[in-house]
Amino acid sequence: MELFNWITELDYLAWFTIGLIFAISELFVPGVYLLWFGLASFTMGILVHFMTFTPIETCVIFALLGALYSALGWWTYAKVLKKTSGNNKYLNDMAGAHIGKVYNLSQDVVDGRAKAKVGDSFWLIQTENDDLKKGDKVKVIGVEDGVILKVEKYEKK
Repeated sequence: MELFNWITELDYLAWFTIGLIFAISELFVPGVYLLWFGLASFTMGILVHFMTFTPIETCVIFALLGALYSALGWWTYAKVLKKTSGNNKYLNDMAGAHIGKVYNLSQDVVDGRAKAKVGDSFWLIQTENDDLKKGDKVKVIGVEDGVILKVEKYEKK
């Protein structure tokens, strides 16, 4: 029990200092987990200023506050990521970003393959329809190997 007695001697300024150390450490460590323990330390500082705890109570309350703030942070970030994930769906998938778009063929289809002008470059396309000619409009329906656009003939509805 002697080992934990020092924890009851921490006043509110010591807890605030610990919280500040956690918060500053967050700048140098990847992830966002030290921030939650910093908030738990700040809360402990407020509680210790108004109440007295045994060493065990202090450890348990700090652990529960850390878990509570961590769960709250996890829940908040999950909500934010869920809300913004649609905006960045194809962030690192250049070919996938073309799905659903319509382009003009820059050459006739031969053996199910041709090229289409996409922006300022030409992309290899693959189709089941060998009747497509240069200038025909095609709609991208998928991607193969990250570099081949799977297309079908575009028919305006």
